Amino acid sequence: MALTDSRSTLLSADIPLFLIFLVVFSGCAGPNAIPTLMRPDVYRSDERILHRLKPGETPEILAEKYLGDARLAWMVEDANPKEAFLPDRFVVIPLVIPNRAGITDKGYQTVPILCYHRFALSCDSPLCMPADIFEQQIRYLKENGYRVIGPEALVDFLDYRKPIPKKAVMISVDDGYRSVYDVAYPILKKYGFTATLFIYIDYVGVSSQAITWDQLRELKGEGFYIGSHSASHSDLSKQKKDEDGAAYLARLKWEIFKSKQIIDEKLDQDTIIFSYPFGRRNLTVASLARKAGYKIAVTVDRGSNPFFADPFLIKRDQILKRDMDRFASRLKTFTNYPLE
Repeated sequence: MALTDSRSTLLSADIPLFLIFLVVFSGCAGPNAIPTLMRPDVYRSDERILHRLKPGETPEILAEKYLGDARLAWMVEDANPKEAFLPDRFVVIPLVIPNRAGITDKGYQTVPILCYHRFALSCDSPLCMPADIFEQQIRYLKENGYRVIGPEALVDFLDYRKPIPKKAVMISVDDGYRSVYDVAYPILKKYGFTATLFIYIDYVGVSSQAITWDQLRELKGEGFYIGSHSASHSDLSKQKKDEDGAAYLARLKWEIFKSKQIIDEKLDQDTIIFSYPFGRRNLTVASLARKAGYKIAVTVDRGSNPFFADPFLIKRDQILKRDMDRFASRLKTFTNYPLE
């Protein structure tokens, strides 16, 4: 595969081609085989770019320059060892990642989704996460190379359209308590992460404990994604005692369709993700979620999600315990399934 550089005359110079390729494929890890002044800054092929790093250049800068989006910095980081990001070293910028499903001969990639509810400085309920423990968990993600993705990236992964980071994880928060704004948001921002929030619209702004639409707009502006958790957070999986079949169907449509419509209008978006209240659903509920225009829906069934997961039965792990070992065990980003 031919490689060209930004100085087209270089390859016509009297420099053996094997020396040029030696620099291209080993320059980021060893001594320079060609003097700096004679060496090109950039090599290109249809599949990758090799860029000689300049002082101050970061993966974000390279992703913006070559991939058109600084948020794709993970592609640059995943393609290089950490020691590559030093001035005058060559780094790889992949232009094509054919393995969009994360499949190898050892197994396949999976995406864990963490589920929280509310936060406080101290808690007496398993559905409440103490702020200091939450920060330990988020710090663990940062220090161990996890990258937080949102619903759009998950949809692309499930549709086999785009790859995602090797250690991708989603952080989700249900219900719409104000504590996600007061407590969780500053911690997430400190470590450069966002989250997916699931709100039920009847609760928004009703008390000092509930998040407001203005706060949701602010969070959306910071990169958080707002999904639907229904209108009233009722159990959608079965009829109420006073409901006949027609009334039950009408309630389902209100909870699923109307909540999306209101969130779309309030936040000027097309809401693509739905969270089943209590994680409960049946075939009718899942079918209506699809018809309403959602692209994925999440449960609270434990486990991680491969690309072939049912998009309307996406698994999440509720983070109820507070020991770090158990938290780390929920972060399963690869399933061993040897093909040999």
